[in-house]
Amino acid sequence: MEIIDLNEENIREFVSEIGEDVAENISRDYYRGIIVTSEDGKKMAAGVIWQYRNLTEERDTESVIEWIRVCDTVAAGALFDAYSERVAKENTVRTHVVIPVKDSSNETQALQDAGFKVRLTEGDNIVVSLSELSTLAVMKSRKVPDYIHPLNTLVLRRFRRGVEQCVSIGQTGLCEDLDLLPMTWFDPDISFYAEKDGKICGFLLFHVMPSGMIAIQLMVGWGKDFQQTILGMIRKFIITMEENYSPDTKIQMNRRNQASLLLAEKLLPRGFGIPVYAGGREES
Repeated sequence: MEIIDLNEENIREFVSEIGEDVAENISRDYYRGIIVTSEDGKKMAAGVIWQYRNLTEERDTESVIEWIRVCDTVAAGALFDAYSERVAKENTVRTHVVIPVKDSSNETQALQDAGFKVRLTEGDNIVVSLSELSTLAVMKSRKVPDYIHPLNTLVLRRFRRGVEQCVSIGQTGLCEDLDLLPMTWFDPDISFYAEKDGKICGFLLFHVMPSGMIAIQLMVGWGKDFQQTILGMIRKFIITMEENYSPDTKIQMNRRNQASLLLAEKLLPRGFGIPVYAGGREES
């Protein structure tokens, strides 16, 4: 068996097993991954991809396992030995894991054998169709404030300034590495920003995954009437989607933090998260 640390060059060899949507994250600064090959070195026996949180902050560094595959129980032991060694170098204090139920046949047992406590629960991600969004109460009015603009009208320098503001108030959405991501990570035609008196005061940013799934990355507003700013950006997003995408287009929303949870419950009261196995362990 061989332990392979994933990078932008070798990730292509394993895309068929990992999937394009997960594999594209290896190019990001806070993502890591390792693969354990089979005895003959010709195929993957086990693998894991994780993201670091708080890596450059004073808070405890944590890791979140976002993908894991176990095809061989012996390889699973080697996988977690290698994983523990790598996260220890970053002084990681705990690891969280969230994996879809459909990906958990061998993985939950391997996690438990490695000291993780996991349970079946409802995940933070909600996948909805555009047609569902079109029927939301927020769409009873289709009026959009004139201070809401598509991201494709914002120059890079001002985008960076807005991102700095997000980071300064601790609002980075799903992007731990928000200040490191290129502006091109976000779709410029269906992402939006709010600007009042020459100052940016909100972002609604989406990323289009290789599979075509449209995933929310950041939803934030600040200043006076920030809730109306957020609702205005949501309305503009839905209207723009209706003009350019089919009603069955899938959009992935997320309820990771309290603000997005409350908004999701308001907008999508019957929305159910994707079933996942979630849990974690303390790192020594």
